[in-house]
Amino acid sequence: IAPRTEAERQVANIWQKVLNLSQIGIRDNFFELGGHSSLASQVISRLRDVFSVELSLHSLLEYPTVSSLTQTIEVLNVAKNTQSVSKSGKVMTTASENYEEGEL
Repeated sequence: IAPRTEAERQVANIWQKVLNLSQIGIRDNFFELGGHSSLASQVISRLRDVFSVELSLHSLLEYPTVSSLTQTIEVLNVAKNTQSVSKSGKVMTTASENYEEGEL
């Protein structure tokens, strides 16, 4: 199955370049396509650059398909964009709620 979303296309494109393949489907397994730890490091590095997310090599082991890895990246991006942790350790929602401080 061909990539359906822009994020899936970006992930598949990275895999194509690193694995030197012309086509990657969303259900293809990175390691079954010839991927190994050295190539996985390259993929993770490129994904970090493109999506601005923190991924570990373990992420690719746990989510070895374009579809599952893209879902993980999207979840990380949503979490990153909707929550920020203040210095005191409190989580404040920034994207969906606006807080205004003032005196009554």
